[in-house]
Amino acid sequence: METKTATRERILDQLGRLEPAQWKEVLDFIGYLQHREARRCARPGKATMTARDLLESGLVGMWADRKDIDDSLVFAQRLRRQAETRQDRLNDSD
Repeated sequence: METKTATRERILDQLGRLEPAQWKEVLDFIGYLQHREARRCARPGKATMTARDLLESGLVGMWADRKDIDDSLVFAQRLRRQAETRQDRLNDSD
């Protein structure tokens, strides 16, 4: 996939190509990025989160309404397997 410069127009164009049902995920990700940046500015140099920080971050439960995740443990295991498989393929190409 070709990497292109991110511009407001390009982002809005790509958003317009998504199904409206996917917009919530986009907003969730934007919220995550904003939260991450706010934390970085508020406490430079501190990279760890406490349990309270995590609960207050809005990250916990942000996908609770997703219909494609029946069992979060199974979903997480599948994501790990996929990531490991991609990593294996990257290492094989060296």
